[in-house]
Amino acid sequence: MKKPPEIIFLCGFSGSGKTETGERLAEMIEFGFIDTDATVEESLGKTIPEIFAKEGEAKFRFAESDVIRMATRRPPQVIALGGGAIGDEHKLSYIKDHGYLVYLRVTPETVYERLRNSTLRPLLEVYTDDEEKRREAVMKRIHKMLDEREKYYLAADMVVDTEGKSPDAVAREIKEVLAGDGQTE
Repeated sequence: MKKPPEIIFLCGFSGSGKTETGERLAEMIEFGFIDTDATVEESLGKTIPEIFAKEGEAKFRFAESDVIRMATRRPPQVIALGGGAIGDEHKLSYIKDHGYLVYLRVTPETVYERLRNSTLRPLLEVYTDDEEKRREAVMKRIHKMLDEREKYYLAADMVVDTEGKSPDAVAREIKEVLAGDGQTE
């Protein structure tokens, strides 16, 4: 078995399972674990919706960049990135220079099902009492955001389809590929 990279980043859309998979992978390979969204909330003392509402997305992205830089200084780590964390070339380049990037791919329909009752995703909030109109608007937004982010996600070193797989199964798949025992895209 070869030694895994010292820093493993997990990227993907909200609801792709980055946090749960990351926790399980870190445990399996005996690495530390950092969730950038949770760390930003902790460092700013506010929830992500509060940060977006009171200080804007730019403030959140700046804090997120700080967390990513800090996390790369403490290997070995599995780092679960926020859904939009690699949404620009500069951040993507930094991440790829400092670790191994794994894209957890999920369909828009699964994202909707996993997040439809969440109030923690400010970029997916739609305010209407009509459930069908809400679903249509949220699905449209998920498709648009996924289209914008997909080119960054696909720059990952490894792509793992997560449909129908538990976080444990996804973590095992990543571990096997990193050890040279498995194959993925």
